Amino acid sequence: MNQLDSERASSRLETIATVLMAIATIATAWCAYQSTVFGGDDDEFMHEADVVSRQINGLRTSAMQRISVDVHLFSEWVDATATQHADLATFYYERFTPQLRTAFDQWIATKPATSSIAPSHPFRMTSYKVPENLKADSLQSIYEQHLDRAAIAGDHSERYILLTVVFASVLFFGGITSNIEAIRLKTVLVGCSSALLLVALVWMGTLPMILR
Repeated sequence: MNQLDSERASSRLETIATVLMAIATIATAWCAYQSTVFGGDDDEFMHEADVVSRQINGLRTSAMQRISVDVHLFSEWVDATATQHADLATFYYERFTPQLRTAFDQWIATKPATSSIAPSHPFRMTSYKVPENLKADSLQSIYEQHLDRAAIAGDHSERYILLTVVFASVLFFGGITSNIEAIRLKTVLVGCSSALLLVALVWMGTLPMILR
């Protein structure tokens, strides 16, 4: 290859490198934007999960307090019944919470005093359901959904960050092309830049994108 052909080839390669760098620059900015958006979603979903988690903990605490009251009332009823204080047993029965009374009535129907297969106490009855626990159970699925969404958003954000590294490599190879005189090496660098850019663009195309 004569000097003129070499200069023309070098000029073409530098032009291609410039185009690759321009595309990589735009793609880098886009990836940085997407990473920021998905990172914001990650933080938002984690915040919402934290809020729901505090609600669940509060409901579980209230449920334990309610159960403690139910257990105490039932224990007092057992003592009153055992000592044959019918009026006192009725007094405690009338103060049962609705969920305990429902379970208690069904438990009594199993004849626990004579039946060997009857549950040992009304709290083993499936009808004994504490409202706070039911509410906490329903919130648990919402909490897990927020965590899943946060994990997905965080994963997308990390992938876009990784893509910025790939595009930065394209910028690096393209940037040093103009400082290299050897046509063969310059061709290799432009080829590597082109391959990296193509792979990165295809990968970026597979990722979800958000416009805000």
